[in-house]
Amino acid sequence: CRGANRFVDKRVEGKEFSNGKILDENKCQVCQGSRGDGKGPAAEPLMGHPVDFTNSKFWKDGVEDEIAGTIQTGKEMMPAFDLKPDEIKAITLYMSHTFKKATPNNN
Repeated sequence: CRGANRFVDKRVEGKEFSNGKILDENKCQVCQGSRGDGKGPAAEPLMGHPVDFTNSKFWKDGVEDEIAGTIQTGKEMMPAFDLKPDEIKAITLYMSHTFKKATPNNN
């Protein structure tokens, strides 16, 4: 039974990841870019430019909560997005698995 639970967890995580990818493409990439480097087509005129998610210094402890808060309330020129908690979780899962690089502090 233990292996079956891991299979279900991976399937759910896979669905969350897929949902997060779709949400990221539709909500985030216009500013963040498809590589998460903050160089999307709408990023240039923004003051301060969007965060570079490919920079390992960004991925400090607790940053997933910070991302969720930013999605909910906005930050500087980024507007708040009216997303459900599971959608926010899906985006943060997608972002952390896609853009986070392994570093000595983030294995």
